[in-house]
Amino acid sequence: MRARFALVSLLAVVLGAGSGGLQASAAPASAEPVAPADVNGVTAGNAAITSVDLAGRWSFTPAGRATTSITVPGGGWYKQGFTDVNEAVYSRTVTVPDAGQPQSTWIEFGAVNHQATLSVDGRVVATQTTSFTPSHFDISAYAAPGTTHTISVAVKGRGALKTAAGKYLVPQAAEWSEAVPQGIFRSAVLRVYPAVYVSDAFVRTSVADRTLAYDVSVTNTSAASRTVTLTGSLASDAGASFSYPALPSRTVTVAARSTAKVTVGPVAWDLGAASYWWPNVPYRAGYRAQLHTLSVHAATDDGRTSDASYRFGFRESTQNGEHYYLNGVRVNYRGDSLQGADYDRINNGGKGDAYDTLPGFLPPSGTNGGWPQAVDNYQRLNYNVVRIHQEPASPYMLDVADELGLMIIDETAIRGWAQDLAAGRQYNVNHARDLVLRDRNHPAVVRWSQINEPNFTDDSESFEQALYAAMNGNDGTRPISIDASPGGDAPSRYPNMNYPNFAIFPHYLDGNSKYGEAVRPVAGRPDGEGEYLWPACSTKQGFLWFGTTTVAKRGKDADDLRPYTLLSAWAGVVPGVRTTDFRTEEDRNPVYGADNLPDPWSNSVVQRVQAAFNPVAAIDLPFWSASGASDSNATFPLPQAVGTYSAGSTISRTITVFNDDFSGTAVGLDWSARLDSPTGTEVASGSTTLTIPLGSRTAHNVSFKAPAGGSRVYLVLSTTKSGITTFRDSVEYFGLGSAGPAPGNYRIVARHSGKPLAIAAGSTADGAKAVQQSGTAPWTISTVQGGTYTLRYTPTGKVLDVNGHSTATGVQLQQWTPTGATNQQWYLRPTGDGYYTIVGYESGLAADVYGNSTADGAAVVQWTATGGANQQWQLIPA
Repeated sequence: MRARFALVSLLAVVLGAGSGGLQASAAPASAEPVAPADVNGVTAGNAAITSVDLAGRWSFTPAGRATTSITVPGGGWYKQGFTDVNEAVYSRTVTVPDAGQPQSTWIEFGAVNHQATLSVDGRVVATQTTSFTPSHFDISAYAAPGTTHTISVAVKGRGALKTAAGKYLVPQAAEWSEAVPQGIFRSAVLRVYPAVYVSDAFVRTSVADRTLAYDVSVTNTSAASRTVTLTGSLASDAGASFSYPALPSRTVTVAARSTAKVTVGPVAWDLGAASYWWPNVPYRAGYRAQLHTLSVHAATDDGRTSDASYRFGFRESTQNGEHYYLNGVRVNYRGDSLQGADYDRINNGGKGDAYDTLPGFLPPSGTNGGWPQAVDNYQRLNYNVVRIHQEPASPYMLDVADELGLMIIDETAIRGWAQDLAAGRQYNVNHARDLVLRDRNHPAVVRWSQINEPNFTDDSESFEQALYAAMNGNDGTRPISIDASPGGDAPSRYPNMNYPNFAIFPHYLDGNSKYGEAVRPVAGRPDGEGEYLWPACSTKQGFLWFGTTTVAKRGKDADDLRPYTLLSAWAGVVPGVRTTDFRTEEDRNPVYGADNLPDPWSNSVVQRVQAAFNPVAAIDLPFWSASGASDSNATFPLPQAVGTYSAGSTISRTITVFNDDFSGTAVGLDWSARLDSPTGTEVASGSTTLTIPLGSRTAHNVSFKAPAGGSRVYLVLSTTKSGITTFRDSVEYFGLGSAGPAPGNYRIVARHSGKPLAIAAGSTADGAKAVQQSGTAPWTISTVQGGTYTLRYTPTGKVLDVNGHSTATGVQLQQWTPTGATNQQWYLRPTGDGYYTIVGYESGLAADVYGNSTADGAAVVQWTATGGANQQWQLIPA
């Protein structure tokens, strides 16, 4: 997508007068119940003259079994106890309303997984294969107005749509979850339209050009050609006062039994930034995004009319080179991947279809704040985006995201590893198209994700190009991406997919279940990581990594970071969900839920994640990195990773200040050093105003003298925007006392083996490896400003060095010619019993004898601090 023409999407459809989702002027999310929008999510439903809700009991005949009954939608057949069914036939009688004018009659399902053949009185109307998206069947030729008929729907679930090798042909979201909905779910409605009616609309806006245009589809089901005049008008969705532009009329001739698309505009939009759709960043309680309404009126030459109305947000989501932009402002995505298939496993009157039946995904009710509260929880955690992962959201969920300002990455249900992508190619391409047609009118949707982890066997560039074409060709206003499998993230995998609005985001750059700080920049493309940390996410330690590893990657300018996945750490992000309600994808119970975390905002790990994701944060990156891996109890900071300073020495820290806001480049930074507690006696302080471009960061040095008394000094950091505090963190502290050894010559001896640190074979070459080796050769230890040291190997005159400034665990330490760079600086931290840890200034990782080996020549690497004896060193004066 070219940045100049990136256009806003339309908000979700409402049923008509008196219906709709959350309103922009509504009370805060948890204050009162809010009526859901049209749960079918079908834009044409807005133009219906009348409709008949087909929800209720239907006849149900599983393949090879006796006929019984089932509730439609009821969450599908799995939820209702038919857990071993792969095929079944639904049936019931319907009476077609007579609208008193020429009409078109449709049976519409909110979702059928996966293949539905609809018949009227035994006559087959059509077969449609879908996944989580609507199905529409025109029964006008089979059912006259005022008549009663038997309709039947023969449905095949995912289990009936497999290859001989057992791979799925259809987008099935998550083969590991037994409870992904099957059969008819979400809604079932008979709708009657005029013979000529507004069948679709798509609003497109440009912030860059300050223009609005919209495409209207008009369907003529009659046997004669019709001339249709289209007019439109604009209004505020919540009663705000704007001077909207007048919309020109258009006249089009629509051939018999066909659909014509008409483009209106572009027209000038000079309503200013206050009229734009903005996300709730930084978090503000009770925030409501600005939305508008487009009303479309179609007048036919026979005197008949059709009316439809649509909410929309005026916004522009673009990819421009290496970064993403929203309304012309650089946006760095920081958030989550919501895996709905985990919640499908909750037994809530049966397992399955959590998005449409579990209270935490529905409008507020009773004591449950519903999906609006879940969105508020994400935002209060300082997440600005959620990737709706594999199982597409319900339209209501997207309505709420629109209204509360939560950005959404909308992903298909195509899961590479479990599907035969080649054999099911057309089903997958059709699904990608259908998802875009369903959701392109939501301003919250800022990007499409066309597939999750494509496999290496039947995936191909041709297939991925077809998915891209299906999505971009039916939208064209948003970026598109792939969340790639580990090792399958190289851009060279798809050399011809060099589209300006396309990017690939790798998974697990540091490996599975590991703390890490790796990024993979790609020239000319946004970079980041779509999944990391799993399966450690369902441990306290892994939950802390959401904060520490994300901060480290933020510091390297990643554009999109989404640790995987919050629900395993805090299932109660969706209100009411307990740790005992389900087993996660990694086959554990979640760490926290409504049963053991009644006040999540007082939990220290939640607070650490809040700080890490704060858009206007002040972070001491080396300090966070030093404790990054934490311990099994999620301790932060780790006492052994905290630096110690002697009285009168200079404590000098480089603070990185982020400005991931959407307005204002002036950021106030305030700091104070306090004795023995975050509220103790102030021993030093400072304040400055930094100019930081939006979406960027800057570094600022803070220095002060270590006081003579006390045991600790705390560094309290805060930021402000326009006089309002946006960030405050008081967890950072440093020990006071003996900072380390006196400068001099020492043998550095590993505690576990009794063997000294040395350079392999006494080599004098730059890059020679650090090892443990029997001998007596000393090191010269010298102080560096800020409490760090250099370690010079006396026989060679070269210093201990981290190759390439790496912050990765396991990197072999080496010697190098002294440069004065920080990758040659080390903290020597006393353990309290006569030994020291040697900790890299840049990485926060400890010098470690690999594998706890006691052999001569064993490698010395940098590794996460564990407190083990193979990371403790005795300094013996030489």
